[in-house]
Amino acid sequence: MGVKRLFLDRLSLGRKGPPPTQQRANRVAPALSSKWEQELGVGQAWTPLSYGEYYLRSASVFAAIRIRQDAVVRAPLRVFRRADARRAGEPTGRDGLHRLASDGEARGHAEAAGPENPVQRLLDAPNPFWTRGNLWRATETYLGLWGSAYWGLERNDRGEVFEIWPLRSDRMRVVPDPDRYIKGFVYVGQGRQLIPYVPDDIVWIHYFNPLDEFSGLSPIAPLRLSADMGLAALRANRNSVANESTPGVFIETGDTPTDDEVREFYERWELRFRGPANVRRPVLLSGGMKAGNLGFSPKDMEYLQTMRWSLEDVARVYGVPKPMMGDLERSTFSNFETSRRVFWEDTMVPQLVFYQEALDQMLLPNLGFDTSGTFVEFDTSVIEALQESENDKAKRRQTYVSTGIMTINEVRRELNLPPVEWGDVKA
Repeated sequence: MGVKRLFLDRLSLGRKGPPPTQQRANRVAPALSSKWEQELGVGQAWTPLSYGEYYLRSASVFAAIRIRQDAVVRAPLRVFRRADARRAGEPTGRDGLHRLASDGEARGHAEAAGPENPVQRLLDAPNPFWTRGNLWRATETYLGLWGSAYWGLERNDRGEVFEIWPLRSDRMRVVPDPDRYIKGFVYVGQGRQLIPYVPDDIVWIHYFNPLDEFSGLSPIAPLRLSADMGLAALRANRNSVANESTPGVFIETGDTPTDDEVREFYERWELRFRGPANVRRPVLLSGGMKAGNLGFSPKDMEYLQTMRWSLEDVARVYGVPKPMMGDLERSTFSNFETSRRVFWEDTMVPQLVFYQEALDQMLLPNLGFDTSGTFVEFDTSVIEALQESENDKAKRRQTYVSTGIMTINEVRRELNLPPVEWGDVKA
């Protein structure tokens, strides 16, 4: 069965959505040049399997993605519903949510939907085999390796989404369309089995790619040369150690010793200096003998510098400070705490907003049940790195009281302390 036929079958299964005349295509979208592209889609050039192998081969890439995984999972995703969402004449669906997503004031007047809300239940338990945390770990990993992440939405007989499944990015193809912009998606399964998805059944989260609008830009693309240099240096260093024959200490004498003298010297040397109890024990050499240490060769230092440069590049691309990746050479408690705060403020908070926008636009309007006035937000109030320290809180409250913004009793109420008689007078 051809892919076109499969798409028609999926479209005939009661999918709801605006007719093609209500959707506008990109006028400058590239034309598909071959029948393969027209039916199986595009994007495979930007999602090679080799990018995924960096997760297994490069310790620094693995560490950076794992840190970002854990960060996303630590912030719970909450569903909110605006109190006046059912007001007469209020726009619903994609248009209403798009306006709400950019309306900070409207978000501020919303209430948490609670664990029994169907959207919240779906996000908390996406399917019987994947937890919420694993769904987000897979999503962050696929984005970190291939620049795109896909959620496949499964529906019941009523057309309502009841399961979410993460799909491997290197197996997904985007099928452009001159009228709808995207006709659908094709997942290439085991044995080249083709599984089509209509646009409403896929949540496509991707990074902007200036060279291909139908493909996300992988962080590995600008990083792979540096990562390869680090891997090459590591392999070369390993081979050097495996074949190492250079002594750590050399003994220089004025005469050429006999074989028996050399054997006796090594026996006495090992007897006196071998074992942890004899580490750094003083040595007494005979007249005419000199001891020296070869130390690190320039080649050894070159390996170390190459590996350090590779780590720095990975840290830059993924936005993870080096101390958080285990590079503690110049780390102190103070700058480590600063690194954690910078990581959250400059890397993870924008990433969470990026996820929120994608879900507001591509998930909520396509769930098949009423989501009017609903939006999602990550709860960053539980992140310690973003919270004020006790000293900062005390200074802020002192400033508020001294400038008349708050009274002493208002500060005491924040601290769950009883009021005092003189505490209601403003400065």
